[in-house]
Amino acid sequence: MKNKMKNLIKLILLLSVSVSYSQKVSSDLNYFPKVEFNDKIVGSTIDDKGTTFEKIVLDGFDSKIPFYIIKPKNGKEGEFVILLHGLTGNKDNWVDPTTSLSEKYVKLKDSLLTHGYSVIIPDAKYHGERSYEANFASPVTFFPLQDSQKVYNLFSTTVKDIRIIMDYMQSSLGNTSTTFDVIGYSMGGMMAILLNSVDDRLNRVVVCVAPLDIQKNSKRIGMNEENAKGLDAISPNNYATVQKAPIYLLMGTKDGWYTREEAQDFFDKITIKDKSLKFYESGHYLPDEFISEVIKSVTKE
Repeated sequence: MKNKMKNLIKLILLLSVSVSYSQKVSSDLNYFPKVEFNDKIVGSTIDDKGTTFEKIVLDGFDSKIPFYIIKPKNGKEGEFVILLHGLTGNKDNWVDPTTSLSEKYVKLKDSLLTHGYSVIIPDAKYHGERSYEANFASPVTFFPLQDSQKVYNLFSTTVKDIRIIMDYMQSSLGNTSTTFDVIGYSMGGMMAILLNSVDDRLNRVVVCVAPLDIQKNSKRIGMNEENAKGLDAISPNNYATVQKAPIYLLMGTKDGWYTREEAQDFFDKITIKDKSLKFYESGHYLPDEFISEVIKSVTKE
């Protein structure tokens, strides 16, 4: 009886610490919803297929957010997929392929449009048209320069900005019901995990080759141990137990940014039932087959 009581007390303490820590690491991802967005459509075209392409700029958490919204003709009203790029990438990777990886991005985006989804494609903070926020320096340089504050802002602010974009889309559609799926690749996958820990509006989340341990990987690209430790609050591996929407992980067994064991451990700690983990015999660039797997995950009934 005493042993059972001791075990029960240990369990309660463990859960209390877990909940307390989850609240702590999630606190900087919260925001005050905006009443006005100061939005402006700065570009709009319709192609031969009737697909509408708009570039919109609105007020984000601490700066302007430029993003694309692409809607197929006769698409599913109010059903959006948010596409998140990787480190040093930008929103144009999803529309103008310049590398083998961005070619896969475009194929995935086009497949989503074919299935009737509208896609939302933002620039992460310090990326693309937002590079001026870091004096046009590459975000990779933040690490050897020991600028942990910029790394922290990159993740925390971008997550808030995505939430503001979701607010804007819901506001612009009025009474129309909305759903938001999220697909993130590499850094975008890390942000998808963070977003899925704090926002209840997500329908499904697909995470592709996300580096899960930000401390380890920050040191890999030049940050010292002390500054890397300071990024613990935005490390995806701390958010497994607080995932909200169904989450599907697509990872590579030969990816140098995480080990197979790290990916499996993260997956095992996810408490929701609707989850899956698939490994490809690849590195950080997944084979083309991952596209059909993403589509299957998003369209899952």
